Amino acid sequence: MTQPLVEGPWSMEAAAGLRVPGDVAERFRARGWWRDTSVLHDLFRVAAARPDDPAIVVCSAQDGRTTTVCYAELAFHVRRFAAALHSLGVRRGDRVAFQLPNWWEVAALTLACCWTGAIAVPLLPSLHALELERMLAAARAQVCVVVDTWEGYDCVAALEEISARLPWLRHVVVHGERVPPWAVDFREYFLRTPHEERFAAPRLPAGDALDRVCMLLFTSGTTGERKAVLHTENTLYAGTGAGAGAVERGWAAREVFSTPHPVTGPAGLLYCVWGPILAGGTGAYQDVWAPERYLELLSAASVTQTFLAPSFAQQLLAEQRRRPRSLPSLRFVMTGAAPVRADLARAIHDELRVPVRSCWGMTEAGMGFRTREDAPCDWAAKSDGSPMPGLEMRLLPGPGDDGVHRLLVRGASLAVGFWQPGSGEPFHETWRSDGGWLDTGDLVREDGRGGIRFAGRASRRVGATFMIPVAEVEQEILRHPGVREVVLVGYEDESGHESSCAVVVADGDRCPTLPELVGILVERGMTRWYLPTRLLAVSPELPRNENGKIRYELLKAMIVDSAGQSASDRDQRRS
Repeated sequence: MTQPLVEGPWSMEAAAGLRVPGDVAERFRARGWWRDTSVLHDLFRVAAARPDDPAIVVCSAQDGRTTTVCYAELAFHVRRFAAALHSLGVRRGDRVAFQLPNWWEVAALTLACCWTGAIAVPLLPSLHALELERMLAAARAQVCVVVDTWEGYDCVAALEEISARLPWLRHVVVHGERVPPWAVDFREYFLRTPHEERFAAPRLPAGDALDRVCMLLFTSGTTGERKAVLHTENTLYAGTGAGAGAVERGWAAREVFSTPHPVTGPAGLLYCVWGPILAGGTGAYQDVWAPERYLELLSAASVTQTFLAPSFAQQLLAEQRRRPRSLPSLRFVMTGAAPVRADLARAIHDELRVPVRSCWGMTEAGMGFRTREDAPCDWAAKSDGSPMPGLEMRLLPGPGDDGVHRLLVRGASLAVGFWQPGSGEPFHETWRSDGGWLDTGDLVREDGRGGIRFAGRASRRVGATFMIPVAEVEQEILRHPGVREVVLVGYEDESGHESSCAVVVADGDRCPTLPELVGILVERGMTRWYLPTRLLAVSPELPRNENGKIRYELLKAMIVDSAGQSASDRDQRRS
């Protein structure tokens, strides 16, 4: 069993000491999955060769205003931001957290941290005080950059309230019009002050420096508590598939990537910060999701591929049907976070005239699987892809005999370590146990072509004596014309056993009843113990996070609340 490497929230010694075994690192380098040059080398090479080419295009959803940052400007600001961090006392191994919307400054700060040797801690802009405090405490961040107010939430007030309980937090940096006297003004200190004139530029990281921890990412926590995950430049590089060929990785030189998902989240970071620079292309962002503005961005920025969770793709298609736009540069739509239904894949092809590519990824492993460029047009509705070069998969028997397997992965894109803050569980160093294999917690089926089809989370397996194949039951319920969305969630019934509740979003004014759904499932021959025993109607949609993942922890709480309300109603009727 792995010995705890970290006791408590954070150990600088532990982070500094995390390394992949030498023979493994040598093999990864020999295969081209890792390398000895930094993403900063890519940035400055493109800035020198094509200084006026767009590196980042950002669209404001509120007014439609577009800001373009060329490669020369991005390189300049990365240098200035790195010097600003040094001026604040940030040194190698220090943690710099930033909670900003999808603005170009996120990319510049991320790259500046890489240059200084600091550990970047990107945080989602939707986090409020409680979760923000937990994450800053887990990271023991010395610097935190926030926007003054975002979507009606006073981020400065939240940080002021929690900072007294974060004694290691040395500097709060505020981006916006309202900067309190106790904080550093981002615009003045980072944008306008020429710190680079006072400090010589450090050498760009190279060699084994790229195997040091450079980033701390938090998992989404949609099925439970968040994990804190540690990556290096090389694991992030491998997570983009950069060491593979264009057909396998899905992008070519000068590709224009776009996503509405947060670029401070793992998917957005790889897809729209790392990927564009490695390709010498462009990353196009939108600060707040607005389908009509996003279609305009896809057209104006000549986007060649976009990453959308299925729920976002549905909204985009609805807007495209309402007012069609021409998207001549778009090559395909990439989707993940949930399986792609066949009807959605067809709709994307019909409305946008491009194929759909699906992918499977996780914070700990990067974009691990994807359907290839040469796959059949409808393959995304049947598969979540094959392993990217540098990643191995192992399938272990699942909890039943229904062809579902537990998915394990190992390879160049795996984070070097992770832990669950506040759990008391030991720190997990990836390459110190289980031969480097990581149990993803996902259940999958083989797709027949060397890849996988997601079947659910092991933590979402529902049942007592027998396990219910959640994804299959959901697919059958979705065939009902009155159901727009559905998920099966486990709950404890009156006998103390786990049963399933169908959480349904109706397609229309009336939600089908539980007897209706059960009757249809029985008619189709579904196994009796697969059937849901409760139904919870929600509207207007299922609760999701910024990446389109369903928040199951909220649904479980809603089911408990509804059960309590039902019991109270019964008691009142009896009295």
